[in-house]
Amino acid sequence: MATTETITAVATPVCALLGVIASGWLAARQASRRAAADEHVAVVQAESVEVQAEADAETAEAAAAASAAEALQAGFVALYAEHRAERAELRGRISALETGQARQAEKLDRMAEDHRRWRDSAIRYIRLLRAQLASLGATHPTPEDPIRADLDP
Repeated sequence: MATTETITAVATPVCALLGVIASGWLAARQASRRAAADEHVAVVQAESVEVQAEADAETAEAAAAASAAEALQAGFVALYAEHRAERAELRGRISALETGQARQAEKLDRMAEDHRRWRDSAIRYIRLLRAQLASLGATHPTPEDPIRADLDP
């Protein structure tokens, strides 16, 4: 039994030492894994913050682009409405001018017709007076050149 006691006396401290070394190794391994996990969590959180910042920047950029597009569309709509109003006003002015021109043309036609009637009446009257002067044996004065062409048949 002396051998068993000797082995036990030697094996017990060796096993205890191995237990201390194994538990130290397990504790170090657990600490390194915990540190690695914490580092991984920190990296994932940092990446999440970066991704969230990029997403926020893209959202802000998209919102700015949408706002600019809406402002541009509103500007074009306002410009189109202004253009339509100007065209409507121009059409109204053109219509008024055409109406005025039609009235002026009618007035000119009436004046030309009145002038023709007055001229024809004056020529008939002058011819009648000439005929009466001729029947009385008197001579009539010679008309000026522009009138003579109208009076001589």
